[in-house]
Amino acid sequence: MAIARALATNPSVLLCDEATSALDPDTTRQVLALLKDINRKMGVTIIVITHEMKVIEQICDKVAIIDRSRIAETGEVKDVFLAPKSQIGRKLILPQSSESVDTIENGQVLRIVFSGENTNEPIMANLVLECRTPINILAADTKTLDGKSYGQMILEIPSDEAAKARIENYLRTHGITYEERGQYVSGNY
Repeated sequence: MAIARALATNPSVLLCDEATSALDPDTTRQVLALLKDINRKMGVTIIVITHEMKVIEQICDKVAIIDRSRIAETGEVKDVFLAPKSQIGRKLILPQSSESVDTIENGQVLRIVFSGENTNEPIMANLVLECRTPINILAADTKTLDGKSYGQMILEIPSDEAAKARIENYLRTHGITYEERGQYVSGNY
C-alpha cells in the first residue's frame, strides 16, 4: 500500500528504507519482484537502504556501503560483491567463517571468486583431479543469477609449495580469480 501511495505522485526516485525487513521469504520475493518491475516498466530510480546483502544482490545495479556515516565503498554490485575493498565491505559480503581462517595449521587459505564464467564446469572437482592435490572447502557462498554462477569459496590448500604452485597455475590458466591474504590474482595471463 505504501508503494502505491508513493507512486501516485509519479516520482522519478523511490526511496525504500528497509522495505523487506521482518517479512517472510515469500513476501520478500514478491516485494523485490515488484520493485524490479516498477524500475523496469516505469523507469523509476529506486534507492534501497538495507543491511540485507541478499536484497542488494537480487535487485540492485549499484551499491554504496556506508560505515559510521561515511561512504566506505561504491561501485557496480557485481564488482563490489566479488572483490570488496573496504574492511566493512569484506565483513558484510564475505562468508563469515572466512574472517577466522587467515592461516590454517596444515595448509594455506585461498578465496576463489566465481564471476559468472565457467558456470557449467565442475571447477573444484577438476582442480583436485588435475592438480592431484586434496583441498578442503572451509566456506562457500555461491548463487546462480541469470544462469551464471557468482560467489566465492574459501579453500584450505596444502602448504606444500609444489601443490600450491599447481593449484595457482590451474586457477590462472582457467580464468578463475582468487585471493590469498587480501591480494587478488586474475586468471588467464
